[in-house]
Amino acid sequence: MIHRPLTRLIGIALAIYLGPGLGAVAAEGFEPPPDFKARYEVRKAGITLGRADLRFAQPVPGRYRYSLHTRASGLARLLFSSEVYEQSHGRILDDGFRPDFYRYKRSGDDKARVAELRFDWLDLEVVNDVADYPWRMDITHDTIDRVIGPLQLMHDLAERDGDDDQLVYRIADGGQLKTYLLTIEGTEMIDTPMGAFEAIRIRRRDTDSNRETRLWCAPELDYLAVRVEQHEDGDQNFRLSLAALDGLDSSR
Repeated sequence: MIHRPLTRLIGIALAIYLGPGLGAVAAEGFEPPPDFKARYEVRKAGITLGRADLRFAQPVPGRYRYSLHTRASGLARLLFSSEVYEQSHGRILDDGFRPDFYRYKRSGDDKARVAELRFDWLDLEVVNDVADYPWRMDITHDTIDRVIGPLQLMHDLAERDGDDDQLVYRIADGGQLKTYLLTIEGTEMIDTPMGAFEAIRIRRRDTDSNRETRLWCAPELDYLAVRVEQHEDGDQNFRLSLAALDGLDSSR
């Protein structure tokens, strides 16, 4: 279905997780980005398949609220009628973002479902509630949910040592605690519907498949991702590009 790759892409392949990460440096007095909204378009072989909308806000100092809404658009809606809405809220710490609650909701097709995660940081556990069936899983101190990866990556790129070229992230997803490695490869100019940006190129390769995810983050937008691509067996599956932005430095 379309929404699994859409969510995977905008969530930085579901692989950008909490930490300061290996090679990142914990910030002193971390200043989070201002409230912002971003819209991405998802294309394959030149055809627009859907859109993804991100929203970040600080309802009160030291707390965050973040959401992702993915859905098909145009002719693709004739084939894919489902929508996915994910939300996370929690605390803002010097080393990034720590979730307290995550919610996943899929609607519009026969696979509709709701799942919730509640993070217990005293006991280092996450309570998974899927279809009203709760169960517990052990986590590490640097675990997050899968949706706030873009926020944590923005933090880690801003605070990293210039010589560090690898980041490690962990996520509670699908009843497992997963670990991923990202490699920073350099900078290049990237064209998007919003214009051209100088961006840092990052790569993540799956060790158990031929899938590779590439992403580009723009320093002038507080390291927000402006393009994400998924490749498999050498072919590009999807490209996600920044199409609109409200907040950050979006005055172009």
